Amino acid sequence: MKQLLQSRITKRYVLLTFMVVFGSLASIYYVTTNVLHDSVHSEIKYRNQLMGKTISTKTSFMLEKMINDIRIISEFVLSDSKENTYFYYAEMDHVASNNPLYLFLDVIDESRTSIATIPNVNFSSYDDVHDILDRLEWSKTFYITNLLTLEDGRKTIGIAYPVLDEKENYRGAVLAYVNLNVLSDYLSQGKIGTEGLNVLVDRNGTIIAHTQEKYIGESLKNHPLGQGLSRYRSGIWEGELFHESLLTSYRPITLGGMGLIIGESTNQAMAPAKQVQVLLLKGFLLVLFLTYLLTLFGAFKIINPVTKLTRQAKEYSEGKRDDFEKLQTGDELENLANTMANMAIELKNKERHLYYILESIPYGIITIDKDGRIVTFNRGAEDLSGYARDEVIGKFIIEVPLKRSEEEFLSWKTIKEGREINEQESYIYDKNGNKRDVRIYSSLFSDENETIIGSILIIRDVSDMKKMEEYLKQSEKLASLGQLTAGIAHEIKNPLSIIQAAAEAILLDVKDPAYVQEMSDDILETTDRLNQLLTDFLSLSKEGFDDEWEPVDLAAVLDELLNLLKNKFSELNISVTKIFGVDEAFVLAKQGKLSQVFLNIIINSLHAMEEGGSLSVRLLEVESSWVVEINDTGNGIPESEIKWIFNPFYTTKKEGTGLGLSIAYEITTQFGGDIQVESDISGTKLSIQLPKLTEERRGFVS
Repeated sequence: MKQLLQSRITKRYVLLTFMVVFGSLASIYYVTTNVLHDSVHSEIKYRNQLMGKTISTKTSFMLEKMINDIRIISEFVLSDSKENTYFYYAEMDHVASNNPLYLFLDVIDESRTSIATIPNVNFSSYDDVHDILDRLEWSKTFYITNLLTLEDGRKTIGIAYPVLDEKENYRGAVLAYVNLNVLSDYLSQGKIGTEGLNVLVDRNGTIIAHTQEKYIGESLKNHPLGQGLSRYRSGIWEGELFHESLLTSYRPITLGGMGLIIGESTNQAMAPAKQVQVLLLKGFLLVLFLTYLLTLFGAFKIINPVTKLTRQAKEYSEGKRDDFEKLQTGDELENLANTMANMAIELKNKERHLYYILESIPYGIITIDKDGRIVTFNRGAEDLSGYARDEVIGKFIIEVPLKRSEEEFLSWKTIKEGREINEQESYIYDKNGNKRDVRIYSSLFSDENETIIGSILIIRDVSDMKKMEEYLKQSEKLASLGQLTAGIAHEIKNPLSIIQAAAEAILLDVKDPAYVQEMSDDILETTDRLNQLLTDFLSLSKEGFDDEWEPVDLAAVLDELLNLLKNKFSELNISVTKIFGVDEAFVLAKQGKLSQVFLNIIINSLHAMEEGGSLSVRLLEVESSWVVEINDTGNGIPESEIKWIFNPFYTTKKEGTGLGLSIAYEITTQFGGDIQVESDISGTKLSIQLPKLTEERRGFVS
């Protein structure tokens, strides 16, 4: 039973069943509670609205009674008879003593002087009375004031009625002041439960009566309830008010422009619904517990055979067993066990087949897991490294001394970064310390989630191939040297013939000075040509540059060179256009060598424009390089010959040596650049590209 409870399948089965049941019960609970909540909410809204209507009717009745009382008193104020005067005094005393809502009554004459006060303990505040009397004088009807504050600090509201004579002229007023504490007590009698409240506000949204008297005088003008009542609206509102969560109903009272708020705390309002929710929750928890027990019972019947089959598969993977026991369940699990037994046999055969393939491959093949531990090490790897597989399997690959240090093991760094190696020239050291030149290939292993779980390294010994390549390079050098020597011999042979013929002519006719001078000039000219030929040859064959490199401004080099050749351009009737996109263009090189490059190219352009033309020199910036474009309008180079123009001794000119462009190309490539050629019948363009001077290249010469 313990093993069953620890089974992941059991846990998953129980969890899935639990989630389905829990989801169903939670949905039912959610729908039920929402329906219950909405139903209770509707009932509460209806009850509050009904209660609000009742209380507003009662409040209006009390105010109308007070208005009627002071109306009757106002009819006797102007009477001159002592009997009538005594009557309205008695009536005022009767009204004030029998109705606790009256704080006091005050009769004011036309000159706005108080002539009678019942009870005679207070009189009206003149600041408030003037506003009230002003309104009565023009309206000539009753008026209910907003919240007032008496001189003794008490808060009240006033009900005023005008005193009119027979011609309906204003002659004074009767003022009744309401006891707000008594009014609040009346409101408290109609509150809902222990946590209910009733609130009465004036036109300005100021509280004039509250079941909790401490809130009298506070303003709700900026509160949503106060704003709704100020627009004579009614409705239901739920939210925070008086520091607690309330569910309220609000409605205006037409008499006096007041507003009534009936409410109770949300907890009190929803208490019946919460009791039902608790009962539902207990029932659902009981159902979940019973479901759990039934699920465990079902899992034992279904998952126990699966657990046995899983244990066998684990033992098989660990090499503790070679086959699977048959399960006699009479269902799909028995078929699954038979299928897995057949798969185990087939897997053994495929594993043996793969082993023989790996062993027969002549290259070193090493597989490693995601942590870098060696998993397989074939015979080719043993022959190449000198290590037996038992010595290295299980070790980290960087622990096997195939390199002098861990920093040199770049292939392992590449694999850790999740990158494959297509073909990388490298080397390893075998067990005896011998260095082997190798080529490394790698591929990554990924699972079904595309997560890297290992890699395979294929190491090919290319030491013998490297030796053959060196022999081949040496042979190519010797062949090139032979070709070069043959070319030099051919080039020297013609000038030597000229020198020989000139010398023989001098011997035959030494008496003619002019003829001797002419032959001597030919000899000197030919020897100069031979000297230039040998100088160019030495420049071409020289490996590298002995001088240190330095920052060189291409713009300055080109300016200087064009200035030196301006007479030559004028003599040959060649117009020059200079287009520099920048003022400075620094590269890392030697100024003299670069001058030689541009001079050789420009001289070639001049030779191509024997009858004049135009030469364009353009300097521009292209990404990380400077490009110099030299464009001429000469005869152009045939397309079939463009690929040969940088070869030594290749020339299309009768007097040329064929070394000028070869030297230019050699110098440019030594400085990390390149030369490209475009030519047609309209002329030739050579583009010399050199890398910009960067901080990294500055370090090259530091």
